[in-house]
Amino acid sequence: MPDSFIDDALARREQAGLLRRMRWIEGEQDRWVDVDGHRALLLCSNNYLGLANHPALREAAERALRDYGVGAGASRLVSGSMTPHRQLEEQLADLKQTQAALLFTSGYQANVGVITALVGRGDEVFSDELNHASLIDGCRLSRAQIHVYPHNDMHRLAELLAVSTARRRLIVTDSVFSMDGDEAPLARIARIS
Repeated sequence: MPDSFIDDALARREQAGLLRRMRWIEGEQDRWVDVDGHRALLLCSNNYLGLANHPALREAAERALRDYGVGAGASRLVSGSMTPHRQLEEQLADLKQTQAALLFTSGYQANVGVITALVGRGDEVFSDELNHASLIDGCRLSRAQIHVYPHNDMHRLAELLAVSTARRRLIVTDSVFSMDGDEAPLARIARIS
């Protein structure tokens, strides 16, 4: 008999076939990996370009490790921004012909950081119902009022925007919905806004 509500919840999830377990990968991240002792084709990785093991990137990582160590010590605002970060951001800004660029360490952090920087209390966010969890978290953390519109429904999005009186409005959508593989109609969204 479970002795806590956590044990009970875990038992219910396992009984429903919803309990997830870690899969252990031996060696490097690649197309083919050894998972739990079995060779498997890895189709769910973000390493689809094979860059995780590219020789030039390995060499650059080794050089950075020798020159800068294994970490910044704290956030860039607290302990300062390191030279490689500044150089990469400057190169990206030049490439994109923008005033500046800002790097985030993950897509999740980028989505949460950008949305919360752009909107807040008194603002409104218009979010596609199939958005990635990181976009939904960013919307919630912004404390803006959130309107969820049906997936890729431009008519409903236009209706919601038409009655909005918010000081700032932000439409939030994936460009490619990773679970379904379909695309947001970005040109239409730009025209509606």
